Amino acid sequence: MIVLGIESTSHTSSVGISQDGRITLVKSHTYKPATGGINPRDAAEHHRKFFPLLLDELLRESGIDIKEVDKIAFSVGPGLGPSLKVGASLARYLALKYEKPLVPVNHGIGHLEVARVYSGLNDPLYLYVSGGNTQLILHGRGRYIVVGETLDIGVGNFLDKLAREMGIPFPGGPVLEKLAKGGGEILDCPYIVKAMDVSFSGLFTYLKNRIGKVRDEDIAFNAQEYAFSALGEVSERAMAHYGLSEITVTGGVAMNRRLREILKIMAEERGWKFSVPVDSYLQDNGGMIALAGEKIQGTMDYRIPINQYDRLDSWSLNFINRELKFSPEGVGGESIITRDNVLGLKSVKKTRIERKYRNEVLDNKIRNMRIRREIRAYAAFMKLHVNFPNVIFVDMDQGAIWLEEIDGKKLTNVLLEGSDIDLRELGKAIGRLHRADISHGDLTTSNVLYKEGKFFLIDPSMAELNAGIEEKAVDIHLFKESLKALKSHWMKLFENFMEGYEEESESEEIIKRVDDIEKRRRYVI
Repeated sequence: MIVLGIESTSHTSSVGISQDGRITLVKSHTYKPATGGINPRDAAEHHRKFFPLLLDELLRESGIDIKEVDKIAFSVGPGLGPSLKVGASLARYLALKYEKPLVPVNHGIGHLEVARVYSGLNDPLYLYVSGGNTQLILHGRGRYIVVGETLDIGVGNFLDKLAREMGIPFPGGPVLEKLAKGGGEILDCPYIVKAMDVSFSGLFTYLKNRIGKVRDEDIAFNAQEYAFSALGEVSERAMAHYGLSEITVTGGVAMNRRLREILKIMAEERGWKFSVPVDSYLQDNGGMIALAGEKIQGTMDYRIPINQYDRLDSWSLNFINRELKFSPEGVGGESIITRDNVLGLKSVKKTRIERKYRNEVLDNKIRNMRIRREIRAYAAFMKLHVNFPNVIFVDMDQGAIWLEEIDGKKLTNVLLEGSDIDLRELGKAIGRLHRADISHGDLTTSNVLYKEGKFFLIDPSMAELNAGIEEKAVDIHLFKESLKALKSHWMKLFENFMEGYEEESESEEIIKRVDDIEKRRRYVI
C-alpha cells in the first residue's frame, strides 16, 4: 500500500510517502516568523506557497506517479485553523482529481504511530511532547488512552514563550537547550505535579520575572530541570501504576537531549526499556500522517471538516488493542512501601527514594517538601474527621514515614474486582476538606483505601492547606479521570461521589472550574 500524507497543523509544510508500514520519503519546509510567535495567517500563506513545490519534489524523487497512490491522508487537527485549511484543501483536491480515498488523521496519532513503529518497543508508555501537547498515553481498548496531561500549556509552548521573553526568536527551545549547558544554580521555582498531570504556567511566570536578575544560562537551566524532571516523574508514576516496562517519547520536544537523558536514567533505575525514534521523524512531517493513514479507513466523501481541537483519545482505532493492567501492591512511582514493626505497632514504612534523574539539589527539595506536606495534611485531616492512617514515626534523613497499617484494599483494586460501592461518603470527606480550603493534590483511586465501608485517604504529599478554587477543581478532575480509566460506566460512579461532595461543599464554582481545566487541556499554541 502507498499513502501520501499531508501535514499542515502549525508552522511546517510537509508531504511524505509511506509504503507497507514504513516511511520512505519526506519533504518539508518550516515557516519561521521574524519576531514573536507563529502568526496563523502568515503560516497559512507559507503553506500555500510551498506545498506545490514540496509535492512536486516528493513525487519526482520517489519515482511514484500520484496515480499509483492508494490513499491520501491529511492532518484534520488539532492545530491552527488557517494552516489546517490549506492542507485539507490540497488533500481534497488531489483525492477528488485522482479519485482516491481521503483519510483524516489526528496529528497526535501521527506522532504516536511513528513512535510505535520506530521505537522497536511492543507495549510502551508514550510521552508525547510538542508545542501544544504534553500527554502520557497508552494504547489499548481499540484506542490511544491519555492517562496524564498538562493542566495548562504544553511544554514546548512553555519553552518558546520563555525564550521570547528573553529576546530569543522562534523556535526558542533549541537555543534554551544550548544556554542551559552553561547554567547550574537551582532557583526556588514552583514544581507542580498532580497525579500524572503537570502544570507549567507557574514555572513560566516565576522564570519570566527572574529575567535580567539572574543569568540567562540559569533561567534556561531551571526551565529544563524543573519541566523535564516533572515529565520524568509523571512518566515513572504512570509506568509503575500501569505495570509497564517500556517507554518512548515523541513530538518535537523529544529531540531535547536533556529530556532524553532524564528519561533514560529513570528507565535504567527501574530496569525498564527506553527507546526513541530518529530526530527527523519526531518533528511534524507528512510521513507520520501517511504512516497513520495506512491503518485508518479512507472515504470517498471529501467533505471531511477540520477540527482545531481534535482529541487523539476520541478516535476509535481497531488496529491497537490491549487491556489496561495495574501494578501490584507496594509498587509506586517514587516511594517504596514495606511492612514494618515500630514501637511495637504493625506499620507501613513509606520511603521516598532518591531520583538520580533529577538534579540532586532539586531532588532533595522535592522529597523534603513532600514529606512535610504529607504530615501537615494528616494533621488537618484529623480535625475534619477524615479517615487516614495515623503517623507513627518520621525520619527525614531516610526520607521515610511509618504509618499505621490499614488492612484494607486500594479503591482501584476494589473497582477492578467488579464492586460498585457507594462513593458518597468519600465525596463527603473531600467536600469537608474543600470547605476548609484543603486539597488532597493527588486524589486518585490509588490513593484511597477501602475497609468495611470506610474510606481512608493516603499520600496527600501534594496537598495544599490554603487551597483555592483551582486546587479543589484539580482534585475533582483527577478523581474523575482515574474513575474513567477503570470503568466503562464511570459516570455513574462519579455522580455518586459528587452527590456526597455537594452535601458538604459549595460546589458550583468548583464544578465550573473543572470544566475550564478540561477545556484548557486541549491544544494551545
